[in-house]
Amino acid sequence: MKAEFIPNYPLAQLKPADYNPRHLDEEKFVLLQESLRKFGVIKPVIINGENGILTAGHQRTRAMKAIGLTHCPAIRLQGITRTDEIRFNLFHNSIETNKTPVTLNLDDCELEPETYCYLEHERIQFKRNANALIINGMSGLIMRYGGWGSVVCDEEGRVLLNSDYAVACKQLRVPCLVYMIAREQEEEMMRYLSIDYGQYYYDALGVKSYNQLHCQMHRLQGKKSRLITSSLYENYVLPTLQKNERTVDFGAGRCAYANMLMKQGYKMLAYEPHFQQKGTLNIREVVRMIKVLREDIRKHGLMDVVVLDSVLNSVVNSQFEHAVLTTCNALLKQDGRIYIGTRSLPFTERLKTFKTYNSHGRDIQFLDKENFGATYRSGVWTMQHFHTHDSLRNLLLEYFENVEIKGRESEVQLYAIASHPRKLPRTKVEEAINVEFNMEYPGNYHHNMHGELVAEIMQNIERERSFL
Repeated sequence: MKAEFIPNYPLAQLKPADYNPRHLDEEKFVLLQESLRKFGVIKPVIINGENGILTAGHQRTRAMKAIGLTHCPAIRLQGITRTDEIRFNLFHNSIETNKTPVTLNLDDCELEPETYCYLEHERIQFKRNANALIINGMSGLIMRYGGWGSVVCDEEGRVLLNSDYAVACKQLRVPCLVYMIAREQEEEMMRYLSIDYGQYYYDALGVKSYNQLHCQMHRLQGKKSRLITSSLYENYVLPTLQKNERTVDFGAGRCAYANMLMKQGYKMLAYEPHFQQKGTLNIREVVRMIKVLREDIRKHGLMDVVVLDSVLNSVVNSQFEHAVLTTCNALLKQDGRIYIGTRSLPFTERLKTFKTYNSHGRDIQFLDKENFGATYRSGVWTMQHFHTHDSLRNLLLEYFENVEIKGRESEVQLYAIASHPRKLPRTKVEEAINVEFNMEYPGNYHHNMHGELVAEIMQNIERERSFL
């Protein structure tokens, strides 16, 4: 077995990970210390044996040191990749779920109250897997690294904490590490376990906007039967767009739909600040797009249509989201309209309730208080933002007078069609379009080729609807 349980690991040897995204306020930190004093450490920390990095359990380690503990139970795993270190951190803090009722057969076993013991998978009993997506994620890590987690049970064998991890162990036929809580401590312990010890806080990660190129979809590529299409384009844009309408795909990714429509005779332009070819940023092409857009606006004025496909869900924070929408507002004529497609928060949350799992489904998301989730891919952090009907409508009404929300919250994507851009403060508009058309690139590089486009947009707004 790759995993090694160490009952007394020196706290002084633990090295905090630089990516830990959890934030714990002082009140919750005090409660965590109280819990440790009363019940001890009922959940081992996880460490990477290759480098001593504390993979999961940062807040507990800080609390243990605060109350004077010098050693703690730990599970040491070997050869954890950087990506999986982060995945352990996210899983360990967020999905100790108990959706599947589990009992343990404790007949003739050595487990006693306030102790740890490995139980064979034959002792794990449940009727039905009620949390397939989460258990699948747990299982993938078990298969790569061995038994990385643990559960807490009472003296009757009922699993009180992390029962879905026990299901994963049962299905993979691996032993499960179990801690038994004493009967007289059970009620009070469950009160402490119901507390949310910290929230995700991704600002400290400092995710760069150019990291988001790793989120771009490979639209309209491959065999016809397997093309990755845009539901926004297919269901809302293509059925209504007229060839004489001047349109810009803002945040066009690899520009697949924009290029297709240009070839079909549509007055279509594209702008993608992180345009890539063969996996490399092509800033020369970005500048070309800016020049084409500037010349078009100089000759013909602001745009009839803006398409914003999967852009709002790929902004790195709320400030960038507002900059995107301010820029889209600035690009549109007064009678212009914008088509928007973005990710659904209710669908993402519902994934965790699925009782069956499709390997082609979406990843589990761990969300902060603004419904941003972070994913570590291709060696960098990327962000995703999720909306409900109400949050999307309320957001868009800040920028457009008319907003119509489309699509069901139960589906992957939400859609909106908005029109009649509102008057916004001059300083806000100018600041936003300077950001969006002169994005940061690796090495803190900016192309600084956006000035004439910004001037054209500002002049056209002044002529058409002025500013607040």
